Amino acid sequence: MRAGPAALILGLAAVSLPAVAHGQGAPVPGASVPSGTVPTQTYKSWALDCLVPKSGEGAGKQVCFIHHEARSSTDATAIMARIVVRRAGPDKKLALIVQLPPNSVQASGLSVGIDANKVYPVAIQACLPKFCYGAIEMTNDLQGEAKAGQQMNVVFAAKDKGSQQVPVPLSGITAALAALAKSGS
Repeated sequence: MRAGPAALILGLAAVSLPAVAHGQGAPVPGASVPSGTVPTQTYKSWALDCLVPKSGEGAGKQVCFIHHEARSSTDATAIMARIVVRRAGPDKKLALIVQLPPNSVQASGLSVGIDANKVYPVAIQACLPKFCYGAIEMTNDLQGEAKAGQQMNVVFAAKDKGSQQVPVPLSGITAALAALAKSGS
């Protein structure tokens, strides 16, 4: 991934996705929605959110993304991984962005696999005080596997816990990807 799209992804991950950084959940149904955002649309295990950043490279333009937060089975407030799919870069290709806890071992990278299909290695591009992240292009092959699959597995190493495997359900991803395409961003 070139520096341009990586910088864009980092900016969106750090600015547009505050729920991960602050441990907040999705907006409460019926609550007032801040100006420049669209209420969350849920597709089984996946959600579509659209925001209009007030500053930065995409200021004033709607940015939509789908995501799933995989929570710890022992602590419902702990997010083990957050998977985000959005268009990035000048060519607007789909990017699969994986956000992990800040204790992830950056040098080890991570891997993403769908059911028993091919495993995709992903470099951890940066670790910030609140999370680490990596991204790859969500190719047509990967999209097809996700749409046909039952579960995505995210594997990474945590400094204090060793190898971690985080299951991510894929129920609803087909409808969420269709809604993302329909959003035009």
